[in-house]
Amino acid sequence: MQKVAVLLINRGQWDLTKQCVRSLMNSRGVEVHPILVDNGSDGEIPSWVETVPNLRFHNAGENLGFASGNNRAFSLFDSEEIPWTFVLNNDTEVSPDSITGMVDFLISSPDAGIVTPPIFFASESDRIWSAGGRFSPTRMLFTQDYRNRSELPKIPVETDFASGCAMLMSSSLYEFLGGFRDGFFIYHEDTVLCRECAARGLKIYLWPGAEVLHHVSVTTGGTHSPFSIYFTHRNRYLAARDSLPPARMISFFFYYNAVTVLKTVLFPIRGRSHLVPWLWRAWFHGLSGREGGLFPALTSTINKVT
Repeated sequence: MQKVAVLLINRGQWDLTKQCVRSLMNSRGVEVHPILVDNGSDGEIPSWVETVPNLRFHNAGENLGFASGNNRAFSLFDSEEIPWTFVLNNDTEVSPDSITGMVDFLISSPDAGIVTPPIFFASESDRIWSAGGRFSPTRMLFTQDYRNRSELPKIPVETDFASGCAMLMSSSLYEFLGGFRDGFFIYHEDTVLCRECAARGLKIYLWPGAEVLHHVSVTTGGTHSPFSIYFTHRNRYLAARDSLPPARMISFFFYYNAVTVLKTVLFPIRGRSHLVPWLWRAWFHGLSGREGGLFPALTSTINKVT
């Protein structure tokens, strides 16, 4: 039976994490090893953490972010001991045959590096949150191919992108690629990993036979919080810097600047003028190459919503 490490990051969402782990324990055909890192949650660690078979727990004592948190989780086991790694959001639930189906697909597909399941909104289980996508290097964005369950293909298909919400690969590949970029903290770390995988001649596939339900969380304050605006806008540039050839980078640079100016105008019109300073701070840090996670002003914004 194949052993699969499932990397999970928790920050104050113990109930959702417990629900996710419970779904993992119902997996058939594989031996699941949850690797749980807590990113500095307040309060005591719940007792159920000690009762889950094969679970390895690490209390980081601070908010490492998504990228470093997953890398820390990966460091808690040996890639030869557990040959498969499933990166998974803690606010998800996985159907019983999803993991074994994806592992079997990777074993039978030597050209495949990463496989992703279709991820559905838990509140609307026929509506797709993410199921791969097509990459636009000029904009450093991925567009969805499928919006609803009925649109999914019947067989595995190649895609440009696998969301860090749920992506499975061999542990040796995760190790070879160096995991996620620690300096990204959160957002676009999956973009860079997918681009590096593709650059090495390995393909990314959507395996439609799997199913993951996503309880879309608001721990970062939503898409229009200073936290989200800062990291998405900064890391978008950092991801382009790290993965685009010079000619593409020039095109993206002009596009990125235009987006920054446009949002500077639109945010106040939409009653979000408080986001403009964060947008330009992200722009400056992106162009200056500043990586890293939280700093005092951002810490206060995330503490308000966690």
